[in-house]
Amino acid sequence: YGLLLLTLQQEKKAVVGSKLEKLNEAGKEKENLLLKIRILEEQRVKIMEALAAELGCSSKELTLIALSQSVGKPYSDQFKKCRSNLLSLTQSIKEINRANAAMFNYSVELVKSSLDLLDNIIVSNPVYYRTGKIQTGHFEGRVFSGEI
Repeated sequence: YGLLLLTLQQEKKAVVGSKLEKLNEAGKEKENLLLKIRILEEQRVKIMEALAAELGCSSKELTLIALSQSVGKPYSDQFKKCRSNLLSLTQSIKEINRANAAMFNYSVELVKSSLDLLDNIIVSNPVYYRTGKIQTGHFEGRVFSGEI
């Protein structure tokens, strides 16, 4: 999860800096990490089921807090610390994921607005509706000068 957080931070930097290559690298790394997390989660579930059977309880009831209460020190402290770290990491991942999603949505809206602007520029004799929208119909191309 720590590596996933770092990757999401790199993704954020790539979006802010408009660095497509870095964004693609972060996306690939994110996919690899999620696959690894999925594999580790499957292993964790198997271990928890075996441990729950050994302790005579349901694997759903077997949380890090429950484990910390069923063992002595120093293991109970390690389970509590692990839980705290996981909660912190998952909260950070959620927050940066939300921020990245907002930036992606904003970028998509900017691209859509730019395309709409270009569409409106090439409309021949535009007609405005009462709603303020422009009628799109017959298009004519215009040549833009590369010089300013």
